[in-house]
Amino acid sequence: MTTQVKQSDTRSTPAQTWRSYPYRLVPDDPQLHFPQAEGYQDMASDTYYASGVVRGERTGKGYAFFVIFARLSGFSSASGIDMHLGAIFDLASGGYTTFASYDLPPRRWVRKRLTITRGALGVAWDSPNWKSRFWARYDAAGAPVPFSYTLDVYGRDSRGDALALDLIVDATKPPQPVGGPVHRGAITVMGQPQTRSYFQSLRYHGILRWRGVEEPVHGEIGWLDRQWFPEYVGAYSGILADRYSHQWAQMSLDNGWELSLWRHFARHERNREVPFSGLTITDPMGQTLFTDEYHIEPLSYCRDEGYVTPLYAPIQRAFGVRGDVRYFLDAYRLHVPMLNLVVVSTPLAPAPAHRMPVDYLTGPTLLEGTMEGKKITGYGFNERTLGLWRPWELCQALDDSLRPLINEGAAASNLTQVMETVRIAIDAQHTVEARQILERQVRPALDPLAEPQRQRLIRLCNDLMAIL
Repeated sequence: MTTQVKQSDTRSTPAQTWRSYPYRLVPDDPQLHFPQAEGYQDMASDTYYASGVVRGERTGKGYAFFVIFARLSGFSSASGIDMHLGAIFDLASGGYTTFASYDLPPRRWVRKRLTITRGALGVAWDSPNWKSRFWARYDAAGAPVPFSYTLDVYGRDSRGDALALDLIVDATKPPQPVGGPVHRGAITVMGQPQTRSYFQSLRYHGILRWRGVEEPVHGEIGWLDRQWFPEYVGAYSGILADRYSHQWAQMSLDNGWELSLWRHFARHERNREVPFSGLTITDPMGQTLFTDEYHIEPLSYCRDEGYVTPLYAPIQRAFGVRGDVRYFLDAYRLHVPMLNLVVVSTPLAPAPAHRMPVDYLTGPTLLEGTMEGKKITGYGFNERTLGLWRPWELCQALDDSLRPLINEGAAASNLTQVMETVRIAIDAQHTVEARQILERQVRPALDPLAEPQRQRLIRLCNDLMAIL
């Protein structure tokens, strides 16, 4: 579960007049000319994502949120999915509410709750439970104000309480092509080449209403992410949607730097990291950089408690490509040599699952570390579809979780060799031997650990023994 490959250190400088239309993000790619790139692309699949961190102006409470709108046309005109989902998080308590609304066949054939405009940003979902829209702002002459929007979300949370976001949205930097000047916004997503993708930094101000609180909010950390696919989004993911998984992290640091980390994994090749994987970086002035040299050091994993069931879960379980117990990368340390950056991403919500077609965990994270020797902090989101449930995967998760404790002297040093012996036994399908080592050597060594590591790792170890 680590990455360290050769570096591509390239950068591009945005035009100084970026806050105007027309704006050509990639001059020779008309799909990435603005404002048209913000509107419907007439592609098979089109997705819109916005997230942010805001703070109440009266209470000082911190919140995070994300919303997604997606039109995912299928292999034929009779298939496909329209969907709208999102969540709001209380940063102090880690509590959150999540919602999802879908138009699936055959109802999708007779109703269209999702609307998307061409030529400018204009996407909306209209249903009895959720009314949301992400829209370009217009001047008195009827022209779109460059890179300025409104985001409105209305509905009820999981407790039935009213929920609303009314936000004025402004971009703070020019749009950034994913992959920077190396890939120029044309990347491979879930095995599908020529997927277009860009992101942009946002700020917010407006009103939030949730769980008895109604107050003005504002925030300087926000993210707009666009992707559109020539074919159905899952065209290369396998009929059971189990061929690829991914991890995506967005990070906003208090020194003005921002990062977008994409990692794709081939599930049937022991989770080998495959294209597109890399780190798109934006400096404080809006200059884009890209590198494929980075190192992810896992620190902990979270267990999906099964409160949210993905749409495809029943058929995946029936065909044996989904386990009832699944773990996901949680806290981790990111090393980026070209920036002299070391940052730890710590989750602010436990196992934040949402109802997608496949396993989908995403939630806010606290960022702390150093860059060029100076302390930095920030916030981000950590999105994951790579669920670990096979014996060798849980073994890897347990080993990864123990390694930092061993390095700090908090766990017995001999566990490194013991876990290697377990791994070899599992790979050789000597499951009885692997279980005995775990039961007699690993499990007792977890008792002296401090909380919360102790209970978390005991549970992970017990889960691994159970599936063996």
